Amino acid sequence: MPAPAPRLALVRHGATAWTLAGRYQGRADPPLCPQGIAEAATLAATLHGQAIGQIVTSPLQRARQTAAILASAANLASPETDDNLSEISYGAWEGLTQPEIKSSWPGLLREWKHTPESARFPGGGSLADMRPRVRAALSTWRRAAHAQSVLLVTHAIWIKLALVETGLLAPADFRHIRVPTSTLFWLPPEKNL
Repeated sequence: MPAPAPRLALVRHGATAWTLAGRYQGRADPPLCPQGIAEAATLAATLHGQAIGQIVTSPLQRARQTAAILASAANLASPETDDNLSEISYGAWEGLTQPEIKSSWPGLLREWKHTPESARFPGGGSLADMRPRVRAALSTWRRAAHAQSVLLVTHAIWIKLALVETGLLAPADFRHIRVPTSTLFWLPPEKNL
């Protein structure tokens, strides 16, 4: 039986205390909490026996910690860091909960929920700012996935935007898909842009 074709996978980091509290993280850098460490270990166990050749991570601590757990379980070298895998910058929203954001930016929060493409975060970025980074990372790591399966450990908004860019998610569904912590999305070979 032939070996499975190499593929590209997107992994969201494990939970942090901010994730559990419903705080916007963005470029803020909280570490994994005990639940996040356990989630990453569980994901690593489900990947046992998969032919993973390389793990690449966002430079943010929660992603690096998740990637290190996955790499250790797969007996791989330390994960490579790619700045293009960083999460969107929520600017002034980072560290705040949705009710806190709603009290200061109700219109912008409504815009983010209903027309995310047009939203720009105060002191932060937008999906339009992020799109070139997502495209660049998908292009780079798609080429690497021709020789070996590659896991990209990144963030929820990054994964959603990547799913739109690869045609796996309609732009209208961007806000409706959930990306729980320590979730893995295998991209089909023909969708590896």
